[in-house]
Amino acid sequence: MENIGGHDLVGIMVAVLAGLVVLTLSLVAMVQIGRAAHLCPTKRTNWVLAVLLAPVFGATAWFAVGNRLRLD
Repeated sequence: MENIGGHDLVGIMVAVLAGLVVLTLSLVAMVQIGRAAHLCPTKRTNWVLAVLLAPVFGATAWFAVGNRLRLD
C-alpha cells in the first residue's frame, strides 16, 4: 500500500467535507418537506424525489422556492 501524500490527504478531507455538507443539506430539506403543512401529498412526494435523485439541486430548489408558504 502506498503512502498517502499531503495533497492526497487534503483531497480526501475536502471530499469528505463536501459529502457531509450535501448529506446535511439533504436531511434538513427532507425534514422541512415532511413538516410542510401547505404541501399536498403529490407535491410532497415530488419534492422528496427531487431531493433524493438530485440532492444538491433538489435541496437548493426546496430552500429557494419550495418552502414558501402559499398565500392564496
